[in-house]
Amino acid sequence: MNIHFLFELKSKYITREIGDELVLVPLSGNVAQMNVLFTLNETGKFIWEQVDGKNTKEDIIALLVQEFDVEAETAKIDVETFLNKIAATLK
Repeated sequence: MNIHFLFELKSKYITREIGDELVLVPLSGNVAQMNVLFTLNETGKFIWEQVDGKNTKEDIIALLVQEFDVEAETAKIDVETFLNKIAATLK
């Protein structure tokens, strides 16, 4: 999924913080689609928050490496997995 496309879609999600997790609920029109929920852990929440219309996928990977002290390859896999899971629900 293109990171800029995801930024455009962010406005179509309701988000709620519950503890250290973030719950995403997609909207269809003005109605929440409760049959499709995303519960994001700390890493997923961080990635979601970095999708701001300015950061590229590479920027987010670098920020993830810095924030969580992980290897770049691990961060890349995490970001790509996250984007693929979000994209899969939009089909």
